[in-house]
Amino acid sequence: MIFHFTIFFWTLIFSLGLEFIALNPFFPTWNWYIFSIVPLLIISLIACRKVTKRFTDVFLPGLLSLTAPTLLSLIDSSSQRQAFVFLSALMYYFALLGLYRLGHAPRDKTAQVFLNTASVAALFFYYTGIFGFYLNFSFPLWGLMILYFLGTALTSYKTFVSVGRESMEKRRLILYSALLGLFMSEMAWVMSFWPFGYLTAGVLGLIFFFLLWDISFDAFHQVLSLRRAVLRILFFFVLIGILLYSTPWHILV
Repeated sequence: MIFHFTIFFWTLIFSLGLEFIALNPFFPTWNWYIFSIVPLLIISLIACRKVTKRFTDVFLPGLLSLTAPTLLSLIDSSSQRQAFVFLSALMYYFALLGLYRLGHAPRDKTAQVFLNTASVAALFFYYTGIFGFYLNFSFPLWGLMILYFLGTALTSYKTFVSVGRESMEKRRLILYSALLGLFMSEMAWVMSFWPFGYLTAGVLGLIFFFLLWDISFDAFHQVLSLRRAVLRILFFFVLIGILLYSTPWHILV
């Protein structure tokens, strides 16, 4: 089942909230974040309660509610804002649908794909939006690192749990998630010195996260081999090389 009316209804409410933000752009302030993000978070809480019957499932829809307005505030083109609203709504639908289906069938592979797709998108929005906020406003580097740690660790834990429900060791999951969070917080520090915009930083952050998550998942299930790890690292470094070659460099002299 792909279409679910209740999920569609709450996704529509979420998209209307984003549409209001897209049609009324103004300079981001703390009041702006309160009046734009808090209603979306409340919508996500209610939606999770209606769809999955559990408030504890709110993390991923809540992360989209937190990150989508932040990144939306950095987009100038009206057509790009509309495209972003549509993409965010689609990821929101995938998140709720994945949570709903996994609640009824924990081994549903299609639901895991929906949930992982939404997780990757939410994390990209998170990395990009926060780094853009850091570049455009007087935001401290230590705050950027803390936010990268928290977002990465929590997302890692939720995705580890959703993919490996049949064989979970909670302490190891927490340890692996915290290590991923620490690594990405260090990556945030490194990227703060690089002459790239926030979109490039978001893509780089996502590539490094996915590489580490993939290796950690195999290590957790004791199927990691040196050959597979080296091949993955080489593949992702090729992607990074292509990205850095094709992106504009803003070197300050």
